[in-house]
Amino acid sequence: MGTEWMGRYRPLVAALVKHTNVVQRTAGRTVRLSDELSLTTQEWQVFEYILEHQDDDSCMNHISERLGIPQSTFSKITKYLCEQGLVDKYQTETNRKNIILRPSPDGVDLYRQQTSTVGLAMFGDFFRDLEGVSDEQLAAFTAALERLNASLAQNGRTGEKPRLIKKT
Repeated sequence: MGTEWMGRYRPLVAALVKHTNVVQRTAGRTVRLSDELSLTTQEWQVFEYILEHQDDDSCMNHISERLGIPQSTFSKITKYLCEQGLVDKYQTETNRKNIILRPSPDGVDLYRQQTSTVGLAMFGDFFRDLEGVSDEQLAAFTAALERLNASLAQNGRTGEKPRLIKKT
């Protein structure tokens, strides 16, 4: 059986497959940020999400779902980030079970230092390659990728045979 069913999307699927494999291979890699602190890729992603959404009142469950990280793994990561002084935990007044995460002042400083050099070095070429893409095209691609992620996550949870999802 060939891959004709992918049509003109075959190169994109190949790039996504390779990207997934590279990410899996490097996900556990630890990066030393200072003499006292190292973070894995997943820990950095959680930390960055908390920084980006510090004005939201998203609870931990919402964040772990949004990032596609199992709740147990997410809890361990946030515990480590809190122990390192990068993130603070708060309880809401209405529901003490809802834990809100906020970056600490030290966390914000560390993030600024790291992204001013490492962020541009890692993503600079990628962003330059996308300069000719309109905001609408970028939004369409992002939505398609989110739909693919949802489909993969759903099928991974249930173990069911993948089903066609109608676009609405």
